[in-house]
Amino acid sequence: MRPGRPPRGPASPNGSHRRPTAVPHPGARSSVVGVALPSCLPSLLAVLLTAAVPAMEDGQVELHPEDLPLERALAADSTGWQTVRFDRVVPSSGPVWLRTRVQVPLREPGAPLPALALGVLGAWEAWWDGVPLGQNGRPGASALSEVPGRVDVLLPLSPEGATPGAHVLTLRLSSHHLGFQPTGILHEVRVGDAAVLARARLQSLLPALCTLGALVLMGLHHLVRAASEPRRTTALLLGLACLAAAALVLLEGWRGVYAYAYPLQVVRLRLLLAAVVLVAVLLPAALAVAFDAPGRRWLLALLSGGLLIVAAMPGFDDKGLVALALSLAVSLGLAVGAVRRRKPGARGVLACVLFAGVLLVRDPWNFQERGFFIAFGVLLLSASVVHARQVRLQEERLSQALRATERLQLDLLSRSLQPHFLMNTLAALTETVETAPARAVHFIETLGEVYRHLVGMSGARTVALSRELELCRAYLALMSFRQGAPFVLDVHGALDLDATVPPALFHTLLENAFSHNRYVQPTTFRIEGERTPGRRGYRLVAPRGAGEGRAVMGEGTGTRYVAARLEEAFPGAWRLEAGPHEDGWTTRVEVPE
Repeated sequence: MRPGRPPRGPASPNGSHRRPTAVPHPGARSSVVGVALPSCLPSLLAVLLTAAVPAMEDGQVELHPEDLPLERALAADSTGWQTVRFDRVVPSSGPVWLRTRVQVPLREPGAPLPALALGVLGAWEAWWDGVPLGQNGRPGASALSEVPGRVDVLLPLSPEGATPGAHVLTLRLSSHHLGFQPTGILHEVRVGDAAVLARARLQSLLPALCTLGALVLMGLHHLVRAASEPRRTTALLLGLACLAAAALVLLEGWRGVYAYAYPLQVVRLRLLLAAVVLVAVLLPAALAVAFDAPGRRWLLALLSGGLLIVAAMPGFDDKGLVALALSLAVSLGLAVGAVRRRKPGARGVLACVLFAGVLLVRDPWNFQERGFFIAFGVLLLSASVVHARQVRLQEERLSQALRATERLQLDLLSRSLQPHFLMNTLAALTETVETAPARAVHFIETLGEVYRHLVGMSGARTVALSRELELCRAYLALMSFRQGAPFVLDVHGALDLDATVPPALFHTLLENAFSHNRYVQPTTFRIEGERTPGRRGYRLVAPRGAGEGRAVMGEGTGTRYVAARLEEAFPGAWRLEAGPHEDGWTTRVEVPE
C-alpha cells in the first residue's frame, strides 16, 4: 500500500479488498420513481380494474345506469357500479355502461387470432382493456339519436388483446327500439376462433334444420290428401301442424343464420309465439280427430282458451314452454284414452308423447330450441303413420262398399224393372188412358221423371239433398197414380238442401215402406232434419198401412243398398237405425257434416 493513499475498501478476511457499493442520493431515487411510475400506471390500473370487475364466466357483469364520461367509465373507480347477472341487464332510458371480465383461452402456436362474439339487443360501443374495439350501430339518448345495431356480431381481437388470460370488456349501450320489456338484453359474450364460433352456432341449429325438410314434405303431403279427398280432417290438421312446426324451425334458426337489426327481435318473438300456439293446438286436434275422442270439441276449446290466455300475458319468456307443456298434457290424455279404447296405433303415439315429455322435463329451458324439434317431429311422424293406417283401412272398406254397391245397383235396377212392377204400372196406365187421357199423360211424365232421376244418380257417389227429395216426390206421385190415393212427402226441421247424401237413399227407404205395407188411404211420409255438433241426422217416418204391417227394416236388398251407399260416402262415420213407431216405422240416418 502506498503511503498517503486511502484504502479502496474494507479488507476482506483473506486480505483482499471489496469494490465499494454506490449509495444513491435520496433525491436521485425519487427522480427515478417519478420517471418510472407514469410509464407503468396504465398497466397497474388495468391490473387493478381486471381484478375488481366481476367475471363473465361467473355469470356476472357490472352496470352503471348513467352515461359516464369516457375517462371515468374506463377508470378503476367502482363508485356507482352495480353487480348484476348478465341475463338480467335491462337498460334505462338513456345510454348505460357495462363491463365484465372475459377470459381469453390459450391457443396453439400459429393459430389465428381469436374473436369476440357479442349478442346484445341494442346499439353499443366496445372497449377491450380500455382500447376501442368496435361499435354496432350508435348508442343514443333517445330513439331518434340511436342507430340500431345487429343482434349478433363477431369482433376480431388485436394481438395485444388476444393474450391468454383475463381482459375487461366495457360497453356503452342503449336499447330504445326494443318494442317489448325483456328480462335481459345481453345474450352472449364469448371469445374463440371466429370460424369455430360460427360453426358452433350452425351446429346448434343442426337438429332443427334436419327436421325442416321432413316437416315441409309431410305437411305438403297431408294437405294434398286433404284437398284431393273429402272429409280428410285429420290430414288437414296434420298438414297444418307440420307446416307450423316447420315455420317454428325457420324462426328459431333465423337468428343463427342471419344477424338482423335488434328492433326485429320483437317481430321474431311474436311470430315464434304464434307458431308455437298453432302447433300446440293443431297436434292435439289431429290426435283427437284421428282417434275419434269423445268430447273432443270441449277439450280442444278449453285448450285453445288456455293457450290464448298464455299468449295474452305480457312478455315472451316461458310462454312457449307453457304452451308446449299444455299441448303435451292434452296429447297424453288423448293417447291414454285411445289406448283404453284399443284404437289402432294408439300405443305408438303414447310412447312418442312420453318421449317428448321426458325431453321436456330433462331440459325445460332449452326444450323449445333443441328438444322440441326431435320430440314433436317424432310425434308428428307417429300421428302420420296412424293416419296412413286409418286411410288404408278406409280405402279397403270403401273398395268393398263399391263392389257391394255395384251388385246392389244391379239388384235394385232389376227389381225396379221386374215384370210384376212393370205389369202393375202399365195396367194402371192403361186404365188411366181409357178413362182420363190427360191424367195418363201426367202419369207417363211422372214415370219418366222417376227413371230419369235414377239414371242421373246411378253413377254418383253423393247427390244434393234437394235432388234426392225431388226423386222421392216423383216416386210418391207415381205411386199415387198406381194406388189411386194421394201420397205426400212432408219435409221440415234443420235441413240443408245443399248438403250431400248417398243417391236414392230415401227413395230406397220409401220403396221398402211400400213393399212391406199396403197404402189405400191418403198418406203423409215425413222426413225430419236434426243437427248436433259436427253431425247431421235425418229421420224418415213411414206410417202404418192397411192390414197387418210388417217390419220395414230388415236385411233385404234395399237395406243392404242403403248401408253400402252410406259406407261408400262416409266410411266408418255413419249410423243407420230403425224401429217401430207408434204410427208406423221410423228410420234414422246420421252422417258427419
